[in-house]
Amino acid sequence: MVPKLPDRIYGCIYKKERLATVEENILPDTFVLKIWKPFPGLGNDIVIKNIPEFYFLVMQEDYPLGSIEKISEKINNKYDKGFHAVVGEISVSGATYPVIRIKNFEKKNIIQELQCYYLNEGFHFSKERKLIKAKGMIKLKKHFSLKEVKEGIFFDLEVEELGYIRIPCKLDWDKFERITQRIKIDVALGAFDAATGVFYIGKNAVDVIRVFNPKRSLENLQLIKKQYLREIGNPELIKVN
Repeated sequence: MVPKLPDRIYGCIYKKERLATVEENILPDTFVLKIWKPFPGLGNDIVIKNIPEFYFLVMQEDYPLGSIEKISEKINNKYDKGFHAVVGEISVSGATYPVIRIKNFEKKNIIQELQCYYLNEGFHFSKERKLIKAKGMIKLKKHFSLKEVKEGIFFDLEVEELGYIRIPCKLDWDKFERITQRIKIDVALGAFDAATGVFYIGKNAVDVIRVFNPKRSLENLQLIKKQYLREIGNPELIKVN
């Protein structure tokens, strides 16, 4: 029997995505990025219902996660905007920016409104705006609500498509990407999008792979975990720098 986890677990997710500068429906002299196509690992044949949009408000400084969570909850409760916010940073085109990541469920033009709300609460946006259309590395810092359904396999309790598998070591992005490309050859795994991450559970840092699958199941995550563990144990991959 796996132990019960705390209600909220702090952790980070790392993902490389195609990013583009948002040029309309934002406050003047601010810098906002958007993911071109979320969850690219699913390919073009998988249709996801109600997929949210992901925006990144570039800030003047790195604000604490707790402050953003508190103010975002206040904004949502007062104005019913249907969004979720976490903090993070983006490294793209040779620079790194502190950001608030906005998950917009309603697909309405709410970003300018949200900027106004955050501004009124004392948060400040970067005025250094750049035109970007490139892949960038995203680090998100957030709290998770999880259930360990089997040792080393977790279900996300807030997003039904998300699962996480524990791995024995941290992988840099290039190694992780090579391993993912190799295991996706196995059609039995189905289509899924993957990212790396870490959970801080008690005094332990738990390295994980985040799996997004519209048909999430324990059986599928077990298959994916088995393949990743096999490839991580391949010395030809591990020794590549």
